[in-house]
Amino acid sequence: KKFKAITGQSTTEFIRAIRVKRAATLMKTGKYSITEIVFMVGFSDPKHFRSCFKKQFGQTPTQFIKNYKEMD
Repeated sequence: KKFKAITGQSTTEFIRAIRVKRAATLMKTGKYSITEIVFMVGFSDPKHFRSCFKKQFGQTPTQFIKNYKEMD
């Protein structure tokens, strides 16, 4: 309860957000496939990862990579 009062998120939501942000960082490197990144950051289901990523960034992982490359 204290964690949620301080951060506004449950511990699960907080950890998930950190994992998704780490995935975005890894995607920017271009060294790994999305599937590799999914497992590297601790997700076991790529579909669940995709929905979490879209919820946090407003776009799918594929769109994120495409938009990042266009900015480069």
